[in-house]
Amino acid sequence: MTAKILEPPSDGQALIRTAAFRLLLAQDDAVSVGELVSATGIKREKVAEHLEELDRAGRIRRDRAGHVVGSAGLSVTNDRHEIELDGRRFWTWCGYDIFGIFGALEASGRALSPSPEGRMMELRFERGRPVNGDAVLFRPDDELMSCCENVYEEWCPNSNLFSDAEKARKWAGERGIQGRVLTLTEASKLGAKEWADVVSASHYVHRRSISEERANEPSVPT
Repeated sequence: MTAKILEPPSDGQALIRTAAFRLLLAQDDAVSVGELVSATGIKREKVAEHLEELDRAGRIRRDRAGHVVGSAGLSVTNDRHEIELDGRRFWTWCGYDIFGIFGALEASGRALSPSPEGRMMELRFERGRPVNGDAVLFRPDDELMSCCENVYEEWCPNSNLFSDAEKARKWAGERGIQGRVLTLTEASKLGAKEWADVVSASHYVHRRSISEERANEPSVPT
C-alpha cells in the first residue's frame, strides 16, 4: 500500500467516466475523445485533461490510440474477468464489478472469474441476480482504494471470488488485506446500489440518446 491519498474524481471526471461506461455498453467498442465531448458537453481540451487524470488514477483504461476501452469496471477488451450480458461479451476489472454491473443493469448472463485458488469460477445471473450461490466474494475495504495511486492496478486485483469464506479470509490474511467476505446475494445488492448512478434509469443507452440528453442541459463549467 502506498502512502499517497487518491482524491475522489471531480464532477467533470465523474461525468466523463459515466458517459464512457454508457457508450462502451451501447456500442461494444472503444470510445473516442470526440464522442465524449458530444456526450458530456465538456470542451475537448478539458475532456483530454480529465482522461489523463482518470487514466493515471486507474479509473478508466485506454488503448494506444487514446480511446477509452474501459470505465467504471466495464471493458470492451480482454481483461481479468469475462462477462456475458444478455448475449453480449464484455470484461470487468475485478470480481466486485461483476455484481455491480449485472445488478444495476438487471441483466441476465454469466461470468467467468479466475479465483486465486487456481480455478475458474462460473456464475450465472438472471435479471441482475446470481442464481448459483456456491461461492463468496472478497471485497477490499474502501481504505485501500483511497490510499492507492491506481485503482485498477492496486485495488481491483484484490477483489476476487472464492469457493468459501475460509479460503477468502486465509488468502486476504496472508497478504495483510482488510476487507469483507460477502455472499453472492450481499455482493449483488451492494454492487447494484453502487453502480446505479453510472447505469441510470436508461439501461442500454445509445450514443444519440446521451448526446441529446446533454444538449438540453447547460455546458459543464470547465
